[in-house]
Order: sequence, then C-alpha cells, then structure tokens
Amino acid sequence: MDEKPAKFMVCKRIPVKANLREASEEELWKLHDSASKEFHTLLAKVREGKVDVKLMPEASPSLLELKAELSKRMLEHCCFCEHRCGVNRMAGERGRCRLDYRTYVASWFHHWGEEAPLLGRGGSGTIFFNSCNFRCVFCQNYDISQEWSPQWSRASQVDARKLAKIEAALRLDGAANINFVGGDPTPNLHTILESLLYLEENVPLLWNSNMYCSIETMKLLADIIDIW
Repeated sequence: MDEKPAKFMVCKRIPVKANLREASEEELWKLHDSASKEFHTLLAKVREGKVDVKLMPEASPSLLELKAELSKRMLEHCCFCEHRCGVNRMAGERGRCRLDYRTYVASWFHHWGEEAPLLGRGGSGTIFFNSCNFRCVFCQNYDISQEWSPQWSRASQVDARKLAKIEAALRLDGAANINFVGGDPTPNLHTILESLLYLEENVPLLWNSNMYCSIETMKLLADIIDIW
C-alpha cells in the first residue's frame, strides 16, 4: 500500500503557470483541464516505475493549489453537489447541506468496520463530517448528518490546517488510508482540498460519499482520490 505515492502527492508536483488569485474562474478551469492532462501523464510514469515522485520538488503554484482555489470560487455560488443551491456560502449563506463556509467534524478514529481490503494493519483512518445534502430518514448516522447543530458537543469546527493535523495523526498512528465520510464529505470539499496542501504524509485517500457530487466536484476529486 505504501509502495506508490498517493495521487494528491503527484498533484503537488504539477506546476501551474498563473496567478491563481487574479485569474477568473473560467480561466482557472481551463488551466485545470490542461494541468490535469499533465497529471495523468506523470501518474502513468509513476505507476510504471519510470519516475520517483519523492525526487521531484513540489511546484508552486501546483495543480493541488489550483484545485483548492477553484473550490473556494465554487463556494461563492455553491455547486459542490447536484442540488446546485447557488448560494454564497463564503458570505455566510447556507445551502441544502445547512452549512456555510465552516466545516465541522463529529469524530475521527481507526475504523475496523469497513471492507477488509480497506483496513490494512491499522484500520481505516475515518473522519466523520457533520451534516449532509440528503435527508434520508433511514440514515445510520442520522445524529451527525441531520440531528445536530454547531453548538452540539460532538461538532468540532476545523479549518484546513487542523484537518491536516487530524489526517497526519491518523496516518502516523498506522491508518491504512484517510476515509472521508459523514454525514457527507462533499459540502466540505474546500476544506478537504486545502488540508492536503498541509499534509506531508503519503496516504491513500478514500471518498466515502452519497456521490451526489456535481461534475465540477468530480473533476476536482478525480486527480486526488485513490479509493471510491
């Protein structure tokens, strides 16, 4: 499992020639599509054993930074999922997921209840996000997906740096992967992508979602998620 780099580590090595803050969202998407092609070329060489990513310097700005910036732009007219609320969550508006720009985590631990191939020797490093863009009455995690509030004792607000520390701690303690679940991880795309900029541990990423993601979200995730 540790023989090859996780995809997000490869993304960090793909350079993007642009001022990410000044470029328009349309320009950023064009850059993204071009850089994504470079990513897949490099990934193929890595998988064939022709390139050692560890010997490559991290780019700045990188494809991963571009993805993080795009997610923040999307948050201003939220289209993370196919509800496409269009609200400005960056300005404090709340979408169908009942979240603004803030991210809340209910718990994180080594999960031994996942499928056997995901457990490795240290279990799946599972991070349970609060809230969801669905309202399933049969949800097994109803208490954290729907019946919760930011004031709830099991809702810890996290920013990207804190989330990265959680991810790193799970990995260093033996987790076979980082498992983003909930609730649902999709409404927290911006925080997750930015957290990977600070994560230095090589670890496979698992997207454990209802998969009601938008095409735009899937484009951002496709180059970083190792397990679906």
